[in-house]
Amino acid sequence: MRLLGIDYGTRRTGVALADTETRLAAPFELFTGLTDSVLADRLCQLIRQENIGRIVCGLPLNMDGTAGPQAARTEAFIRQLELRSGRDVQRVDERLSSAAAEWKLAGHFTRRQKRRRVDAVAAARILQDFLDRGG
Repeated sequence: MRLLGIDYGTRRTGVALADTETRLAAPFELFTGLTDSVLADRLCQLIRQENIGRIVCGLPLNMDGTAGPQAARTEAFIRQLELRSGRDVQRVDERLSSAAAEWKLAGHFTRRQKRRRVDAVAAARILQDFLDRGG
């Protein structure tokens, strides 16, 4: 079964793919400048094209574990994606996933190059964490 990982953002959304056989997540694509509606449609296309069985989305909780404004926006997007795709979306605590992704890219890319990759790398981190926890 194939899995889709999502690092949702209002400006950029990174996605990653994995499968249950290899259990390794890899950055796949970055979507920029899309409305939530268009983004949900593009993800539904990707779900069909890549034969995705499970969807995982990072939930940006505050460091104390509470949900802030970005978590509320992410939840609203997740609900929209669930309605459009007809599939449940697993939520995963994504605290520090973007920071870890930036650290991983440090020294290898310019600031502009990192910006184009960091969200997809963060999505891979979110998805890999899910797989490592038995998902």
